[in-house]
Amino acid sequence: MQRKFISNLIILQLLNWLIKPVWIFWIEVKVQNTLGNIWYGEYYAVFGLALLFNILLDFGLNNYVASRVAQSNEHHIPGRIFRLRMLLALFYIVLVALFGLLQHMEPWLLGLVVLNQLLASFTLFYRAVLQGRQLFRTDSLASVADRLVAILVIGWFIGTGAFNAYNGLKIFLLAQTAGYVVALCFSWYYSRRGTVISADGETKLRDLLNSTAWFAVLAFAMAVFTRIDTQMLKNMVNDGAVGGYARSFRFLDAALIFSTLISSQLLPLFSRMLSKSENTDGLIWLNTRIILLVALPLAATGAYFGADILNLFYHTGVNSCSPKSRVFHLLMVSFIPMAMVHVFGTWLTAAGKLKFLSFSAIGCMLLNVGLNFWLIPRYGALGTAMACLITQSVFALLCIAGTIKNNGFQLTLKRLLQLLLWSAAAEVVFGLWQLQGSGLLMLTAAGASWFIAVLLTGMFWPELKKFAKRGT
Repeated sequence: MQRKFISNLIILQLLNWLIKPVWIFWIEVKVQNTLGNIWYGEYYAVFGLALLFNILLDFGLNNYVASRVAQSNEHHIPGRIFRLRMLLALFYIVLVALFGLLQHMEPWLLGLVVLNQLLASFTLFYRAVLQGRQLFRTDSLASVADRLVAILVIGWFIGTGAFNAYNGLKIFLLAQTAGYVVALCFSWYYSRRGTVISADGETKLRDLLNSTAWFAVLAFAMAVFTRIDTQMLKNMVNDGAVGGYARSFRFLDAALIFSTLISSQLLPLFSRMLSKSENTDGLIWLNTRIILLVALPLAATGAYFGADILNLFYHTGVNSCSPKSRVFHLLMVSFIPMAMVHVFGTWLTAAGKLKFLSFSAIGCMLLNVGLNFWLIPRYGALGTAMACLITQSVFALLCIAGTIKNNGFQLTLKRLLQLLLWSAAAEVVFGLWQLQGSGLLMLTAAGASWFIAVLLTGMFWPELKKFAKRGT
């Protein structure tokens, strides 16, 4: 199972890392530099508001469908789910429009962002069916289709010189609309093959809501403590501060592609393994190491080469001690706990421990709002980054503790020492190369040295031994 999982994961990651970095590091950087902090900050505030209420477009139905399809060979989906999704979508439009207009957001901007979120949400629903049926390679294609189309459209406008500060934001959003339409059609076509939308039978709306309510509470609380920062920063400081913070946060979003894709494969796998009472300890430990392989060097990059990256993409002229560099550093470190949640939180979800997850998320939501109220007036965007790191770390620790308590994972002394060794190795490797100088050359050398250190510290020795035995 682990070998098949790794094979599918490699394909999924390769496709996404061929397409999505182009989107984030070329298209989005071009948009940010063209629009400037004020207009990009306005867009990102609208985008953050749309994501804040995004749970209404899901309400836990995606996870419910993925788990139901994974645990059943018949692949039946109650028709009532589709009607519920349409009602939730209508409620979402009204709620986001109300809050957006009360904050005097641009109506056309609000409308396009909401439209894109609607298209994306229905794409994710059909992708949940693909994930439940473990059609990971088809899901991989669906996961990059929207961005590939949008890149081609925006790239054409950039190439012809028609992309500018006046029409750049509209082109950016409409290109995404075109991409989402293509991805939705693709996902719908392949998900319906072998999947039946059954008559409702005994599946009542009340039963369906009871099955998904805790999913919804969890997702909403997590959305608040992950996305409310831009709303608070906008209202307590200004759009320019949001734009500066959003630039660094987009690098965190890019990193989260890696762990999100892992999570999308783990949920149906965990669901099936737990339904058969199989031991999940080995799979969790494997994915923890896979995530740390990427998360530890990214955190170290933020600490030692953050200013170099910001100057390369945004020509900001910052140094390693400036607030913008420190924001970038804290957000990159935040990737470690956020990625851990994608493993341990996914296990708790598959195990049905949604009440524990939901109450943990609600507590972290209150913690995050309180920290932002306290830190933003004192430190601005840096305070928001502090609140993000603290909140995500607390939530990750709760997820890890919950998984251990429910016998999903064993954190032995040997594993704990290995985690400390790998963390120290990343700090030492990147710190030593930073002492030799700054710039991309030193960063590349540090990255290469890290992968050598991975072999020397034995991060994947068990798997390497197994593959070596198969080859003899």
